[in-house]
Amino acid sequence: MSDFFDYSGIEYPWLLLLLFLGVFPWMMRGYEAFPHPSMQRLPKDTLSIWVERIWRLLGSLFIMLLVLALAGIYWGEPVVERVGRGAHVMMVLDRSASMNDDFADKPAEGSASKMAAARRVLQQFVDKGREDLIGMVTFSTSPILVAPLGGDREAVKSALKATDAGGMGFTAIARGLGLALDYFEGKPVTGSRVVLLVSDGGAHLDRKTQDMLRAMFIRQRASLYWIFLRSANGASLSAPPEEGREDAYPEYHLHQFFGTLGVPYKAYEAESPRAIETAIADIARLKNQPVRYFETAPRHNLSSMFYLLALLCGCGLFALHLTEVKQWRAT
Repeated sequence: MSDFFDYSGIEYPWLLLLLFLGVFPWMMRGYEAFPHPSMQRLPKDTLSIWVERIWRLLGSLFIMLLVLALAGIYWGEPVVERVGRGAHVMMVLDRSASMNDDFADKPAEGSASKMAAARRVLQQFVDKGREDLIGMVTFSTSPILVAPLGGDREAVKSALKATDAGGMGFTAIARGLGLALDYFEGKPVTGSRVVLLVSDGGAHLDRKTQDMLRAMFIRQRASLYWIFLRSANGASLSAPPEEGREDAYPEYHLHQFFGTLGVPYKAYEAESPRAIETAIADIARLKNQPVRYFETAPRHNLSSMFYLLALLCGCGLFALHLTEVKQWRAT
């Protein structure tokens, strides 16, 4: 289902000031003077009167059409409203250096890193989610919006391919989640909102940061799904750390905090590429509200049409010029 909205516009509106030149043909005499004592007693020539009016009208149209063509008049940009079923998904991908390591399971020879496996599975997720609106944020020390939320699959896949470069820095999860949630700000809730976090680590969040994230998730009504890529010798989200070593495993405490957000939350502990595929398949089965979104199509430039109309007016002026009497007939 779709509705069509469009409007017209001018690329160079200042050129419209030249439209006043269209009154010049009505101010000019437009015909030659002949020496003759008086024409008042001659009967009115209705045909000549209408020829003169048409001549002035064509002159005005010729000038005004040229001005509109030069001003760059266009029709559009048309906006198509589409309605489908899916979710608004903001993917938050960890780009820290540890993402280049192997999984917790002993890898087979020649197996891909956690980043390579996550990239491959997320590309499949983007291809399958035809009715989802998908955006992407990457983060390490600082977050970066690499693909805005929308229906452009190629932009998201290009952003995923750009993660081929090795990661660096730390795991600033809170800033990455905050940037993803900011992208929902001010937009109507027309579908399920999902923040998909793909990371292999956690972070210690102070009380102020926790309160801020909790308020943002509740305000945006966004669900959180965390695909935790467990590293070799890494901690498990389900196993509390030993007493006295709580600070050594921030992933566990982050998982506990996510459970207090007040919004739907689920964590997937992935120890292998296959586990990532299972988690993604589970997320893809979500039941979602209808998604309503708008797509802007390219504008239609109307300058060529106005040039053509001006040419036709010019041809009409030339044809009338051929009918003009240049001298009196000899008697």
